Amino acid sequence: MQNSPISRRPGVVTFDRAGFDEACAALMRLVVQDGCPDALIGIRTGGLYVAQSMAKAAGYTVPVLSITCRRPSTKYKSGSALKRLVTKLPRPIVDRLRVLEHAILTAKPKPPQQDDFHLDGDELKGLANWLEGAGQRPSLVVVDDAIDTGATISRVLDAVAYHAPPTARIRSAVITVTTPKPWALPRYTLYSQQLCRFPWSLDA
Repeated sequence: MQNSPISRRPGVVTFDRAGFDEACAALMRLVVQDGCPDALIGIRTGGLYVAQSMAKAAGYTVPVLSITCRRPSTKYKSGSALKRLVTKLPRPIVDRLRVLEHAILTAKPKPPQQDDFHLDGDELKGLANWLEGAGQRPSLVVVDDAIDTGATISRVLDAVAYHAPPTARIRSAVITVTTPKPWALPRYTLYSQQLCRFPWSLDA
């Protein structure tokens, strides 16, 4: 990581919409200080929200592309009963459940394998089409909301590098890195070893 992220705070950092946009603007400033990107590539779903908010704060027009990368835990998270519980539970208990869920999902992560993920073919074609008109040295930033094991962003970075010209500049940016030793670290992040609750989170 190039910047010095905010050190860990107790519990879970919760973003409302205004706080989320402020965080995305701060992340975009970190990126722009190191060079203005030609495009942002948001990893659906959370990363696309971050990329779109970053683009609004950029101060210039920057296209936002998307890549869907499904990982093994996606089905579990989507089917979680957490959304039904949070309306009845006190926030401190919800925070503890979030910490427990995170510990379960990130326990003993295995090295990422390409076969473990499915990338959307139409979105990859869209990326390839955009790159055709971007010249030989496009500056790309892959964006996600959080890095847990790092497997998802690692797979997406590999896919972007495969489609981009060898001389492309490819960076990565996330709001938070939640674990001490993920398989891939971003170039820019706001928080280190910090769980964050975003406006779209199941327990928001």
